[in-house]
Amino acid sequence: MKLLKHAIIVFAASLLLPSCGGDVESARLASESRASEKIAQALYNSAIAAEKAGKLGRAIKIYEKIVLRHPLCPAASESAFRWGKLLEEEGDLLEAFEAYDAILTKYPASPHYAEAMKRQEMIATQATEGQIKDSFIGFKMRFSLKECVAMLAKVRQNAPRAPSAAKAQYAIGRVYQSRGDQASHVVLAITAFRELTRDFPDSKFAPDAQYQIGEILFAQSKDGDQDSANLDRAKRAFEDVVIRYPTSKQAKWQRPKLQALLPTISSGLSKSQSSTEKKGSFHPLLSTTVTLSCAQIPDRCAQAHKVGSTNSPPSNSCYASSFWLSALAS
Repeated sequence: MKLLKHAIIVFAASLLLPSCGGDVESARLASESRASEKIAQALYNSAIAAEKAGKLGRAIKIYEKIVLRHPLCPAASESAFRWGKLLEEEGDLLEAFEAYDAILTKYPASPHYAEAMKRQEMIATQATEGQIKDSFIGFKMRFSLKECVAMLAKVRQNAPRAPSAAKAQYAIGRVYQSRGDQASHVVLAITAFRELTRDFPDSKFAPDAQYQIGEILFAQSKDGDQDSANLDRAKRAFEDVVIRYPTSKQAKWQRPKLQALLPTISSGLSKSQSSTEKKGSFHPLLSTTVTLSCAQIPDRCAQAHKVGSTNSPPSNSCYASSFWLSALAS
């Protein structure tokens, strides 16, 4: 009987051992966390003192140390923001951009989140436009294409639903378009603009993004690789501008382009509305009607028919809507 009781006691004790071990580990971690918080707070206080004394270089190093070595401490979030602000004041814009990025990725609850996002976007925009001056020599700095694209990509990534995302995506396309010196940069520019029109179709940057696709392809057909197929691709890109964004200023810019690229459409404008009505092919929604072969504008016929009429035209032809024709009219 005594042996049985002893076995039961030993068994019960063995069950408690893991629990006790877990409690010990938890206590150790809690103790280390409190110690880390005290160290971080002490460092933060010294950084503030250095900042007030005008020793900005020392303050920057301390704030960076807090963020890198004590990222989970309460002082880390505030340190990241102060780190970015001081770097920006000192003219170290790339490092400031990364400091603000730490707030956006690690501390979404920070009271400085919105401001950090705004500052990061501003730095990326200024770097792309070549507006940043070196704090030492006073001349404007030229960031590499790779650096600019990386910053703009982070701006989009950190706020994918904000208006800044569409702006950043548009800027990526423009950077590749204006500063690219390789054939691959042409492809990357077109890809960036297409992603914009796909992901942000209602953005104010979307019409020009679609227009720039046509401009790039048109230039390539003439001065770049001189691929004749790009001429047809440019035509389609310009068509998409007036179909998707009929009221945009870019749609008005298409008149000379489409007159040059689509002679069959331009010549079709000479057809009178009355003669078309006699043939029974006048579309009730169009103020001016031009018959186009669906083969001329593949994949766009259905879009033109969605103007709102239930009286669809014959299956072997389609009619461009009045806003499209007005872009071509002289």
